[in-house]
Amino acid sequence: MHRNTESPHAPGVGDPPPLTGGQADALATSIGHAFPPWRIWWANDIWYATGPCPVPGCVCTPTLHDPAPSGLCRQLDEHEWRAGARREDPR
Repeated sequence: MHRNTESPHAPGVGDPPPLTGGQADALATSIGHAFPPWRIWWANDIWYATGPCPVPGCVCTPTLHDPAPSGLCRQLDEHEWRAGARREDPR
């Protein structure tokens, strides 16, 4: 069977193999150590994080999600940066 690697939906040649449940749990724990206020988990091939709202005084708990752990980490970095920028804003 020929795989159409030019299709945007075709798996890439260099894609890593899928994670086992234990590997996903270990990776979620590692991401959680890097972002302590966040709860990280993986379900149905989607990575999730729930954590503090960056708006001072807000008590909501935003949920971030991405199909890749690297994408979730980028979102967490951005979210944490925005939260830090708001805390430092002298307004």
